[in-house]
Formats: sequence, structure tokens, C-alpha cells
Amino acid sequence: MTKKRESLDCVAMKRRAQQPLAKALAGKSPDEQVETLQRLAAKSPLWKRLVKPRAKASPRAVRGKRRSIA
Repeated sequence: MTKKRESLDCVAMKRRAQQPLAKALAGKSPDEQVETLQRLAAKSPLWKRLVKPRAKASPRAVRGKRRSIA
């Protein structure tokens, strides 16, 4: 028994995701568009993970990660 290969249409997926955003931004001034994008981003779980503050590394740990260019 063989498995059916699934295909992924990335362009169609992007268009489906982009359509509600385009509707939300339609007819708005650039400043209003920025505010709308910031508001929507603040609700996004991905955005929350990206802007999550990270614990500061100790100076010793940072020194250990540096590479010499020479």
C-alpha cells in the first residue's frame, strides 16, 4: 500500500492568509495601516514569541561564544 503524496500550494496558502489583512487595511491612511498592523501583531502568538524578552546571559557566557576573526 502506497501513501498518497500531499501537495502544498504555498502561493494559494499565502493568498488565503493575506486576503483578510488586505480587507482590514483597505481604504486606510498609512498611519491607520500601521496602527492596524501593530494591533493585529500584538494579538499574534508568533509575534508574542518573537518579542518575548530573553534572560540576559552572563558576561562569561557571552565571552565564550565570541570567535576570533584573525
